[in-house]
Amino acid sequence: MRQLQATHLLIHKDVLADDRMRRRAERMSPNITADETRIVDDAALNALVDELHLYGQGSHGVSREVPMVVLFHRYLFGHDEATRTERKERYPNLFSHPMHKLNGYGISDLAGLEWRSSGSPEHRQSTGCVCQPAWQIHTVVGCPFRCAYCSLGWVQKLMMNVEELVEHLDEFIGDPPPHSLYQHDNFTDIAEFEPEYGSSKSLIDYFAARPGIFLELYVGKSDNVDYLLDLDHRGKTTCCWSISMRSQADLIERETASLEARLRSAAKCQEAGYPVRFRYSPIIPVKNWRQELREMVEMSFDLCRPELITFESLRYLRYQQVAATMDVDTLDSEFLASLKGAPETPPQPGSEIPQEFRWKLYQAVIDELERVSPSTPYAFCREARVTWEHFADDFGRHGQHPDHYVCNCGPNSSPDHPLLAAACR
Repeated sequence: MRQLQATHLLIHKDVLADDRMRRRAERMSPNITADETRIVDDAALNALVDELHLYGQGSHGVSREVPMVVLFHRYLFGHDEATRTERKERYPNLFSHPMHKLNGYGISDLAGLEWRSSGSPEHRQSTGCVCQPAWQIHTVVGCPFRCAYCSLGWVQKLMMNVEELVEHLDEFIGDPPPHSLYQHDNFTDIAEFEPEYGSSKSLIDYFAARPGIFLELYVGKSDNVDYLLDLDHRGKTTCCWSISMRSQADLIERETASLEARLRSAAKCQEAGYPVRFRYSPIIPVKNWRQELREMVEMSFDLCRPELITFESLRYLRYQQVAATMDVDTLDSEFLASLKGAPETPPQPGSEIPQEFRWKLYQAVIDELERVSPSTPYAFCREARVTWEHFADDFGRHGQHPDHYVCNCGPNSSPDHPLLAAACR
C-alpha cells in the first residue's frame, strides 16, 4: 500500500465494531501518517463535512503540497425508505453529494454496485457523446496521486465492509446476469491501496467462481501489481491501465508510475494470465507529442500485448485552468493556441479540446495504432458522435461503429464476448 500523508484520519465507529472491518483498518493504518486521528459517528461526520472539505475542494489540480483527509467508512445495507429519509433529515450534509457515499449508501439503492447511465439514449441525446452504460463496483472515492488535471486527490474515502458487499453481489447482479463485464473501481486507482485493503482479492475470487461474468480491475496509473500475480483469477479478471506519454506521466501526472513502469507491470499481469487493456487517457499534447506518442504506442506493444485500446483527450478544462495547474512551457504551442481560442465558459459534459486540434490528435493515435498493431481494436472513450463519424473508415476496419463497438468497460466488452473477437482483424 502507498504511504499516505494526511491532516486527518477519520474512522467511523461502526468500522471498529465489526471484526472484519477493524482488521482491515488495522492493516491499513500503519501506512497513513496523520496529524490527527478521530473516531466519528454520523453526527460528528455531518459536522465535519464543511470544516474538512470532505467533498474535496471542487476544482481540478492537486499540488503535492495539498494534504489529504482519509476516511474509513462503511456501506449500510437493508435500510428502508423511511430510515433513509429520517437519516437525511438528521444528517443533511451526508446526503449532499451521493458520489462520495458519506451517508453509507451508494448513488443507487444497490450500495457499492452502481449503474453508469452515460450510454443511455437520454444521455447520448442530451450530450451528443457516445458512451456505453456499465455496472461499476465502487468501494473507494479518491486517489492518492497528484495529477494536475484531477480533483480526486483531496479526500480518500474507503468503504471497509468489502466482504459484506461481496456477499450481496449475487443478489444485486441476479441470475442470469444482465451483462458480462463489471468494473472496479474507476473512482480511484485501486492498486495503490493494496494488498492491505483487499478489495481486489475479494472481487477477483468472487468473479473467478461465478460463471458468465468478468471483472475489469482498474489498475490505472499504478505499477503496484505483485499482489495480483499469485491469485487464482481463472482468466475472469481483466486488468486495465491508463497509459500516458513519457512527459505527461513524469511532469503532469505527479507521483504516478512512469510510462515504462506501468507497461512492465502490465506485462507481469499478462504473464500471470490476466487479459490486459490500455486506456490512452487523458491524452495531453506535450511538446514533441507526436514523437512521444509514437514511443508510447511502440512500447505498448513491445512490452505487452493489450487486447484493445481506448483513448480520449483532456477534457473539462479551459485554458485558464490548464495554465493554473500545469507548466505551459511543457505543452504544445498549437494545443495551447486552440485552448485560448475556445470560449471561457464553464465546461459542460463532453467538453474537450477544440475539435479541429482534437481530430488531428486522434488521427495521429489511429495512424500509430494501425502501423504498430493493425489487428488490435480500438475505440473512443466518451466522444462525440460527429467525431466517430469523422473516423468511420478507420473504425470500420475493425467492425466498430458508435452503436456497435467493444471498449474497455462496456457492459458486454468481456474478454470472451464475440464483439471483441470480431473487432480483432
